[in-house]
Amino acid sequence: MRYRYVGVNRQQEKVSGVVEAIDEIEAKMRIRALQVRPHSLTVLGDRVSKASFNFSLSKPIDLKGMVIFTRQFSSLIDSGVPIVQCLDILQQQEKRVAFKAILQKVKSDIEAGSGLAEALSKYTSVFNEFFIRLVEAGEVSGTLDKSLKRAGLQLEKLGKLRSKVVKALMYPIITLVVALAVMIFLLVKVIPEVSKLYKDSSAQLPEVTQFVLALSAWVQSYWVFLVLGLVGSVFGTLFSYRVEKVQRVVDPLLLRIPVLGSLIKKSAIARFTRTMATLVQSGVPLLTGFGICLRIIQNLAIRDVVAASMSGVQEGKSIVHGLSKGGFFPPMVLHMISIGEMTGKLDDLLAKVADIYDDEVDDAVDAMTGLLQPMLIVGVGGIVAFLLLSMYLPIFQLAEKATGG
Repeated sequence: MRYRYVGVNRQQEKVSGVVEAIDEIEAKMRIRALQVRPHSLTVLGDRVSKASFNFSLSKPIDLKGMVIFTRQFSSLIDSGVPIVQCLDILQQQEKRVAFKAILQKVKSDIEAGSGLAEALSKYTSVFNEFFIRLVEAGEVSGTLDKSLKRAGLQLEKLGKLRSKVVKALMYPIITLVVALAVMIFLLVKVIPEVSKLYKDSSAQLPEVTQFVLALSAWVQSYWVFLVLGLVGSVFGTLFSYRVEKVQRVVDPLLLRIPVLGSLIKKSAIARFTRTMATLVQSGVPLLTGFGICLRIIQNLAIRDVVAASMSGVQEGKSIVHGLSKGGFFPPMVLHMISIGEMTGKLDDLLAKVADIYDDEVDDAVDAMTGLLQPMLIVGVGGIVAFLLLSMYLPIFQLAEKATGG
């Protein structure tokens, strides 16, 4: 959601602006992180949720392209090339029409006197808040090249993490789709052909064979409705999950599912610690970093814990005071973050936790794949065997009677 706020800053000056947040509580946190005391808050709309319905093909640039762009930008800045000239070079070599136009507009804004972060903030569909805050910190500290390099590394790490999770989830989905297609093919094409053998027979068919024949006849008559129902169920589930009330019920349950829940928790911890480490290293304020992390954590149960930690930090408490709630963050993670706070090396220890949990995600993916693979093979094979055996059972019975068994 987008919120317009009116408040007073530290200089007792009246200020206003717009922030994006999940709810009103987070909006107030983000406003206070800007050192503004809000007097009024007005909902403008939910730009993020509308954008989430768009296909990835409509984006001006994908994640891989963004990583390459960031690295090239960082290298040019490091070589002493002025920002406007950097953007001109990158814009000339860019093949994507939409992203090329955005770079041209950013270049024009900078030539008109805007800062790089300010110019990029106009295109949040391409440059997210994490990227913009790193650029802003780099401009202020004079280390823009290092900030861009960190942004590129972060995008690459998060891309790899996302691909691992997608890999773990895609295998069972593809297997189930193929299994469903095979079962429909058997019920619609194979079983009707086999059933012709029993048309002229006066023998009583086994109940299991009668059941399969009835199921086959039903699928042949209503297969269109069956397919539409399955597709509708999938899309209905996905769209209903976008409703916050549904998500708040489902997300805690997902974390309790064996193997899958562990994968969700470990990937969330890896993303949170990696993002926070990068932001702290770049000099971004801790509360601003928390606000950005809240937007990249998908599971609401874990997000609430991070929000509680952010509230605690605002009240002068330690980071682990809030993270220890809910039991989602393991003691080892809390211990390392606590040491980082005490020693002033929070960014280093967060980065170490992220490295550890990147490996943990790998192990969780392997465990999930290793567990699901035999279960799915046995399950699909069992269903196919049941369908075929039920159809050939009468033949086996007749053969047994013929041999006097």
